Amino acid sequence: MDHATIPAGAARFLHPKGHVIDGQVVPPTRGATLPVEDPATGEIFAHIPAGDAEDIDRAVRAARASFVAGTWSRADPAHRGRVLWAFARAIREEAEALAWLETRDSGKPIAEARADITGTAEILEYYAGLASQIAGQTMRAPGNNYAMVMREPAGVVGQITPWNFPLYVGAWKFAPALCCGCSVVLKPSELTSLTMLAAAELALAAGVPPGVFNVVCGTGADAGAPLSTHRDVDVLAFTGGVVTGRKVLHARADLLRPTQLELGGKSPNIVFDDADLERASAGAAFGIFYNQGENCNAGSRLLVQAGIYDRFVARLVERARAIRVLPPLDERCQMGALISERHARKVADYVDVGVAEGATLLCGGPPPQGEHFARGHWYLPTVLANVAPEHRVFQEEIFGPVVTVTKFERDDEAIALANATEFGLAAGAWTSSVQRALRCTQELQSGYVWINNYNPTPVEVPFGGVKSSGFGRDCGPQAIETYTTWKTVLWTLAPFDDWYRQ
Repeated sequence: MDHATIPAGAARFLHPKGHVIDGQVVPPTRGATLPVEDPATGEIFAHIPAGDAEDIDRAVRAARASFVAGTWSRADPAHRGRVLWAFARAIREEAEALAWLETRDSGKPIAEARADITGTAEILEYYAGLASQIAGQTMRAPGNNYAMVMREPAGVVGQITPWNFPLYVGAWKFAPALCCGCSVVLKPSELTSLTMLAAAELALAAGVPPGVFNVVCGTGADAGAPLSTHRDVDVLAFTGGVVTGRKVLHARADLLRPTQLELGGKSPNIVFDDADLERASAGAAFGIFYNQGENCNAGSRLLVQAGIYDRFVARLVERARAIRVLPPLDERCQMGALISERHARKVADYVDVGVAEGATLLCGGPPPQGEHFARGHWYLPTVLANVAPEHRVFQEEIFGPVVTVTKFERDDEAIALANATEFGLAAGAWTSSVQRALRCTQELQSGYVWINNYNPTPVEVPFGGVKSSGFGRDCGPQAIETYTTWKTVLWTLAPFDDWYRQ
């Protein structure tokens, strides 16, 4: 497949005419658009609507009206489940078209884009099944009272989603919100909006009522900030960087409204001396180079025990050099292009900083000139060895195909190094020792820990971080906490006791 071959169905989503608000495709208020660039070629191949505060307000008002009307918020939960299942089926039917759009929009390999689209359908199917299982409690209470503790949909939900997994991580948010009966206003990243706009149209066709799932495109400043500060947004969920996350949290704090944040990571991946080195080196490569390393939970800090350090690093370098960095629509592609020229410069600057700090560049860096590297934004799988904890490349999120390698002697040292950053999103450990594995699960300051594995994030279990990596959880039944509120009803079973009787 190449960029000139448009799969059947993709053309209808390639040139969006506007936002999706209240069941309609609505042109942006100012009539402005934003260009859509193919990261692999630098080509502008589409445009998206550029929304502003007025577009956001229109979408929030539509969401509020739909929520109050109750066609979704008070619908039979089993009905919501059936509609979400139909939505998932529509995603599956358009999978090849959506994957092509995702690859051209984000620069990721077509095989990875297909996995993201299939994963999106699986997320919807999971929450379709969960829709009729959201339970409360009943109990006898003191004073001859009967208590009902009920979960209710939280209301109008604002969601801001990232560019690296546009539809997949977006579904982590909109699927549970819809499952609970909320009405959604979602702002996708301005860098990768095409598949989310397509999903909103597919949701309508599947039976999601108008006003329940609204998508407004635009920049963070023009559309994201107005969504964060809108007084009629009951809950806001954000996935993105720490700097923006702090701004979002300040805005929501002023409104005293709940917020869920999934922020950055600098995830440690520990390789102990009793690990299977072939499996560990394969897992370490997948942990950092999947999705070009543009992954908040990427295993970007490798901690390797001294006795196996040289052998492990040599094998990792072999694997990194063998990765096929090709045009993303080439079926042989294993790693694609970075999202933008600005981001590619940021990644390159971090590698330069690491080398200046004393790290050793073992492989990777900017690609050679010529062929498909002549255009677009590319960076090769990169390994930096001899990295110390005080180095910036050890502490700061690079968000690219760059892994740092640090040597440790003792298990205590490995745990301390793993916890020695402000982040706590994910972590991994490779060992054949049950004791070591259990210690890692207990002592690693992280919301997600893989043992002898790295990167899978099944929808059935929660995902989220601690420390500066955020709070609240996507996925699993735990995501329901974000999109519901508790209501207590106390029903007396006895005559009212007049407190003021004479």
